[in-house]
Amino acid sequence: MPTTIKDIAREANVSIATVSKVLNNKMNVAAGTREKVLQTVKRLNYAPNASAANLARRSNQTIIYADSFHRGLPFENPHMFDIICGASHELSRKGYKLSLLNLDAASRSVSEILEETILSRSADGILINGQFVTPKIEQLVLQYDFPQICVGVPYFDSLLSWIDTNHALSSSIAVSHLLSRGHARIAFMGGQKKDHIFLDRLHGFQVAMERNGLPIPPEYVVYNAPDIDAIHRAAAQLLDLPVPPDSIICTNSLMAVGTIRAIQDRGLSFPQQIALVTFDDYPYTPMLSPRPTVIDIDLFSLGVHASNSLLKKIRNPAMLIQTYTALPKLIQRETT
Repeated sequence: MPTTIKDIAREANVSIATVSKVLNNKMNVAAGTREKVLQTVKRLNYAPNASAANLARRSNQTIIYADSFHRGLPFENPHMFDIICGASHELSRKGYKLSLLNLDAASRSVSEILEETILSRSADGILINGQFVTPKIEQLVLQYDFPQICVGVPYFDSLLSWIDTNHALSSSIAVSHLLSRGHARIAFMGGQKKDHIFLDRLHGFQVAMERNGLPIPPEYVVYNAPDIDAIHRAAAQLLDLPVPPDSIICTNSLMAVGTIRAIQDRGLSFPQQIALVTFDDYPYTPMLSPRPTVIDIDLFSLGVHASNSLLKKIRNPAMLIQTYTALPKLIQRETT
């Protein structure tokens, strides 16, 4: 059997990633380690596969978008598809194609899936949902020196590149708008505690309320599963409090559907008796009556910017990109 890169790594007592860096003349390998690997290559008469070597040197014009893809996902997370569409649109303009990688495999860990993908050299770089990035994933990506952009800020201080929209700023805009319309008892209809976008929006809401000297009763912050009936019940309970809110911020347009239904069940009028602001104009707000005021975030644009940032990383791997983009925009309608 011919000698493989795994044989080299085992004999030299280094990782496969280190051998790959040496063979492809990458930087960030200590001189002593590089020499040990080269001596092992020589001793074992290793000859790299010609087609693999060509593939390593040549771009295949493919970018991977790594996320969880499962049944019901469009209902739970409509944001993702705007980002993917923006990324695909921009990459196709630049001569690249976008491929999807499902990280939600029951039999394998995220790190195993990513390592296999990186070693296969099936793509020039990767866009990865920041919610999947852990210190272990960071270490994996950095050791292979693989071009990447996290879509969403990792939850820890990271050396990886990322791009995101400022969700906390979005909530501040929503609070400021409601205050300008004379509302001060503001509630927040939120999602699940594992949803990082919701948690960022909730944090921005809490900071904005504190900055304006306004209390937030604990019952004014509501956590919901992505289920219309459950959202409707939670909104009804909120409206039935002894001191109900005079306005509600919904963390996404799905929350707005159930919340508006509960408000209409009680015969309350917009915006005289209650006001409402929701994030995200799509996919549900065009179907609602009255049309809700929206904090709209151009997530298509976020996908465009993420793709362009990754192409810059491919050209200059040493570049570190950590930035917010896609500024939020208030669209005032009938609910305020």
